[in-house]
Amino acid sequence: MKIKLPKELVGTVFPKVFAVELNDIDIDIFLPSLYFKILGEGKYRAKRLNDPQQITHYINNLAQHHRMQGTTTLEGRRVLERLVRTSLIKTGAVGRAKKGEQILAVAPYSILAAKPGFPTESRRQRGADIFLYFALKRVTNDKDVLRDLMRNFFGRGVKLLRLPDIGGSYDGSIELDILSHLTITFLDGFEGTRVGKQGDTDTHPACPRQERELAEDLVKYLFAYSERIPTQALITYLKPLINLELFSYSLRLVHAINALVRDPSQLPPAMREDGVASPPELYLDFTGEVGGLSHQMAAEAVRRDIEAYQQFFAANLRLRQLDVYARKLQGSLRYKTPASQLLPTSADGPAYLQAILMLTKNPVLSSVVDSYAYDDYEKILKANFTEDADERDAEELDQFERLTTAATSDLDKLVILLDLGQRGKMLGKYMQWFASVGGINRSDGLLHGVQRNRRSWRYAPSNDLLAVLVQLAAVRLAPPKAETDQKVVAELGLRDFLTFLGQRFGIIVDRPPQHLTGAEYHAAARDNLRAMLARLRQMGIFTDLSDDFTAQRLQPPYAKSRVCQA
Repeated sequence: MKIKLPKELVGTVFPKVFAVELNDIDIDIFLPSLYFKILGEGKYRAKRLNDPQQITHYINNLAQHHRMQGTTTLEGRRVLERLVRTSLIKTGAVGRAKKGEQILAVAPYSILAAKPGFPTESRRQRGADIFLYFALKRVTNDKDVLRDLMRNFFGRGVKLLRLPDIGGSYDGSIELDILSHLTITFLDGFEGTRVGKQGDTDTHPACPRQERELAEDLVKYLFAYSERIPTQALITYLKPLINLELFSYSLRLVHAINALVRDPSQLPPAMREDGVASPPELYLDFTGEVGGLSHQMAAEAVRRDIEAYQQFFAANLRLRQLDVYARKLQGSLRYKTPASQLLPTSADGPAYLQAILMLTKNPVLSSVVDSYAYDDYEKILKANFTEDADERDAEELDQFERLTTAATSDLDKLVILLDLGQRGKMLGKYMQWFASVGGINRSDGLLHGVQRNRRSWRYAPSNDLLAVLVQLAAVRLAPPKAETDQKVVAELGLRDFLTFLGQRFGIIVDRPPQHLTGAEYHAAARDNLRAMLARLRQMGIFTDLSDDFTAQRLQPPYAKSRVCQA
């Protein structure tokens, strides 16, 4: 049965739970948007100055640049266009009609990739660039410090303009690798973008410790490896790391919100300040044996998490609606005082989410909340049925009301209808988010399987992602202030690596999930560990001097190198 919702009740995004819209996201065009947010201090673009469909025009500008040679001939122009299209830009179709071609983003080899203002549609990033900007800003404690850090990481050889202008040029002195130099030269053919006076609003995260860990991972990783890895390789490693961080944060948030809605009397571990290790456990399969126990455990973990996202849909709607009612109570002369006693001063963060759920437990306010919900329930009825309902409408009304027979309150009834009225369209977008940040179609993803067949999905990381995990562990396990001022350990023990994966991401490899206790599952997990070690050995990362875990060492890629970016 199709349910019509009044316009004021339509919507699923609730920034106080998660500022990101759960929908598909393309990590390949993400970094320029993040650069823009950091350089622009979170402000919006003032207006669009560059036309993303004028690809030929921008390639011509590059061909005629004074630093280019041999590109004015027909053959040189043809080679240059092929180089630009394969290495400097990512293109895509225009609009939903998919007519024409446009530049989606410039390759993020330099922080100047933010200069043109591409992607032109900020919604393509689903708010993830905003979420990461504020997370990074919080962990660095200052927007200027963050800007300087990103300039050090990705702005070598660049003179940046001052706000409100986003742009810059080559400084003419520092030697750069060919692609970074070519990117900067290519960007000389674009107008600089300006930022406006308005910017995004910061919202305290629902999982503050998880957000802080995410930001520290990224900052420490860049701080350590930007001096060791060539720019192109750094970007290649950074993309799966960002995807993993977004995947891990959103998954833990989903499980935590579901737990909080079930029992608002206590905060779930992921929403606490000390909540480092929190559900769920992610069993990763390295065996590749379809139908084997290791494969089954990894696939079962995916099915559990997909179900959690489905439950989260209704839980998020409940919190979104209770936030509306909390603001109504605070604006009421009669109920302002009891509401202020229950609600915290800050209208966001984990304590606030817990408090608005507790409104339904309060002996004074619960009936008021239910009356607000009943009014909205009536609005939905009026949107679906006329007042002079005939016999046929009466039958449909009975069928309509049977949809909410499991409800125990008017708020429950309302949430059920809000869920049913939007689930068909929006839940598919939730799955697109899960698949895209999980990297289902990528060679560096966490998820493996056929995208259209969710039953084939399992947690089985690629070699590229496995290498990034080893690199990240080497950064996070390095002493805070070593005598040599090193930012990364050159070697780490296998046991230390497995412990880090479990504590930071809930990842398990060498044992089955806790609810599986049979000897056959433990044997499968041991085989899985051997399969992971075999892969690490092939990658040149693992050295097994003996069967003793204390003697088994991992050597992170680039940990010992000191690469000059020139």
